[in-house]
Amino acid sequence: MGYEYAAEGTIKVTPPIPFPVIRELTEGPNLPIFCLAPSLDDPEAAGPWSDIVGLWALIPEDVPLDQGQPITVGALRMSHISKSAAIGVPLARFVRLCHEAGHEVASDVKFSGEGGEHGVIEVTGGGITWVETYAPGREPTRW
Repeated sequence: MGYEYAAEGTIKVTPPIPFPVIRELTEGPNLPIFCLAPSLDDPEAAGPWSDIVGLWALIPEDVPLDQGQPITVGALRMSHISKSAAIGVPLARFVRLCHEAGHEVASDVKFSGEGGEHGVIEVTGGGITWVETYAPGREPTRW
């Protein structure tokens, strides 16, 4: 058994990234499998493993009528309860792919831990940093 966190929020991509650049997130073998969906409430976002690996929705910014043009993704919305690595590794993969393609990302992801602490997950360089804003009985930390 390990320490669990609940994390939820959005990472926005500027400019929107063409879906083919991040397609590998929607294919195995790595979990979670991200999906294209307009929101976390969409049935497409709740795949067969969502109760285990959470919801990871790539939100389309533009779906062109010309099927020769790629869909562009403007954000990642996620909601997951698990160990920090099961949350952080997929977020870092998304951020890395966006940065490698020359896109900027901005995070609005919040987390809370089972000990009452809470904070935000920031985008830093090519990765992410967990920043506690409140930690009962101790100084907040970063990792």
